Amino acid sequence: MKFIVLAKYTKLGTDGWLENPDEDRRSMLSSLSTKIGGRLLELSYTRGEFDVVAIVEAPSLDTMTALKLSMIKTGAIAELTILEDINLNAIAKQGAEMIGLYKAPGKQ
Repeated sequence: MKFIVLAKYTKLGTDGWLENPDEDRRSMLSSLSTKIGGRLLELSYTRGEFDVVAIVEAPSLDTMTALKLSMIKTGAIAELTILEDINLNAIAKQGAEMIGLYKAPGKQ
């Protein structure tokens, strides 16, 4: 499964960057992705609301959620949002087949 990860560093995280500006975080995140049974596909550092945008393949959303918890526990990550890549055409097709199944309150 493919996931888009958006992250913000805490002061502890940014302090770590300032103390070790040459540290190879891409290599560490690539290795981390492999250890959870996945693969780091893309990694970008950004200006704006999020500091990091990554695209990761991983076995499941549960795996990514467990990783999120472990990363936040370090104190270096303030926020980590996981977005699951989806096939919207397939979902829309399934949704189209369900039209009319739900009845609003008072409309049964």
